[in-house]
Amino acid sequence: MKALIISNGEIMDYRFYEDLIVESDLIICADGGAKHADKMGIIPNVVLGDFDSIGHDCFNNVKNTNIKYIQYSTDKDKTDTQLGVEYAIENGCNEIVLIGSLGTRFDHSFANISLLKYIIDRGAIGTVLNEHNEIHIIRDYIKLKGKIGDIISLLPITKNVEGISTIGLRYALQNAQMILGMPNGVSNVLIEEEAKIHIKSGLLLVIKARDSYNI
Repeated sequence: MKALIISNGEIMDYRFYEDLIVESDLIICADGGAKHADKMGIIPNVVLGDFDSIGHDCFNNVKNTNIKYIQYSTDKDKTDTQLGVEYAIENGCNEIVLIGSLGTRFDHSFANISLLKYIIDRGAIGTVLNEHNEIHIIRDYIKLKGKIGDIISLLPITKNVEGISTIGLRYALQNAQMILGMPNGVSNVLIEEEAKIHIKSGLLLVIKARDSYNI
């Protein structure tokens, strides 16, 4: 069962997510993500959060259309997106995609990416997605589909990541090691329409980027 969580971060091109919306079994809006859902013309299954960013008009619209909503106190430890992820797990979802979860608030962006570990720790597959990036955390294996020339970056998020092997990337790795603080895995390139990445230990951040802008 696949869940789509819509948060209150940046979404620039609503059409980009049309297929994803159709594929999703459960659509959850984290607080102000309900405003994105309204602009997309979709009715979510549930809206949850402390409702500090949803706006008065949007909140009234949620109540008037009988959408399920769950309100939490503003004095809470968990972000609204985390509450959405927990709701998806509790309701049997084994694949969770987060959109609107990146933006100008780096703390929120990083917090939402960190939820990918929470997701895999519970046996589900997680993705943070926007129009330019597809982000995963892996502890064993991932298969990525894309176009030849797509940028793939591999970054350790534990002290060491051991036994990294890749297929389908220009700079192939075979039983390699990556060390936190040494970003040597940035800007690899797909040379096939599918890449396979294996690791033996640690946690690896895997990012497929859709443009070639370099910092």
